[in-house]
Amino acid sequence: MSGEVNPAGKEGPTFQDILIPIWAERKRILLISFVVALITLGINFLLPKYYKSTATLLPETQKDKLSSLGQFADIASLAGVSVPGSEIARLYPIIVTSETILRSVTLRKYKTEAFQDSVDLMQYFDYTEYTPNENMAKTLAKLRGLMSATHDNKTSVVTLTMEMPEPELAATVLNTVVAELDGFMRSKRVTNAGEQVKWIAVRIREVEDEMKRAEERLKDFRERNRQVGGSPQLLMEQDRLSRDVQVKATVYIELKKQYELAKLEEIKNISIVNVLDPGRAPVKKERPKRATNTVIFFAVALLGTSGYFILRKSYGPQIGRFVDYFRHYTSQ
Repeated sequence: MSGEVNPAGKEGPTFQDILIPIWAERKRILLISFVVALITLGINFLLPKYYKSTATLLPETQKDKLSSLGQFADIASLAGVSVPGSEIARLYPIIVTSETILRSVTLRKYKTEAFQDSVDLMQYFDYTEYTPNENMAKTLAKLRGLMSATHDNKTSVVTLTMEMPEPELAATVLNTVVAELDGFMRSKRVTNAGEQVKWIAVRIREVEDEMKRAEERLKDFRERNRQVGGSPQLLMEQDRLSRDVQVKATVYIELKKQYELAKLEEIKNISIVNVLDPGRAPVKKERPKRATNTVIFFAVALLGTSGYFILRKSYGPQIGRFVDYFRHYTSQ
């Protein structure tokens, strides 16, 4: 084996030693690399095509629309996510991949190129041979693998993507996910507004009774004390009773305002999620990337075969002795 002494005093292959076996075996190296590239290209043609649709969301952050969704901050803290104020957008990637959302998406009926009639996603992905729960679990896992959801911390923009074997189906399923997300957020808002209405109604009755009792006490005091101007103690008592009535009346008026606002919130049907760009049917497939994969495997094969011939030329005897030893050891 040719070699030279390097600065550390150890022998090693020179640059010429590396180039000689590559040049000598260049035809075999190129042939093997081209064969690998052709096989890769053929496999890529056999793989199913997937099309990716993308939707961009601008979540609503106005307090009048999200005031009844404050409990999501507590849910976020349990999930390890910090949600400042009413910024619920950070939770969207968690919500859209939840079983609550994806189960509804799975059970929807979709028009597809593969089936004559509309089918749900369990039928589309052919998960029908197990129990209903197992079929649903497999479909949910499939959906989670085909979709992604990201949140931009600087802009609070949420980007959703969905991959499907059909371009129209990818857009339809993605838009269904967005619609289910908006419906979920609205249902939570309406539910919380309804709870607020019930609580405020109970509190209004309590404050109304307290206000009536305070008014009765003031009336009785004035009936018993027609002239209070000459008595500082009576004046102080009258002022105290008057303030009590005034405080109760102020609380009552404020509760009535909150009650009306909660009632309006309960019947609102506005969207919580603002869609900047809805999902659209992609023109080009997302994968498999045939040209990219072919080039990558060609480069890997080229480097791999070159390395093999370099090692065989430089360390052939050592490798041969190791192989003989291994065969002898395994044959015993």
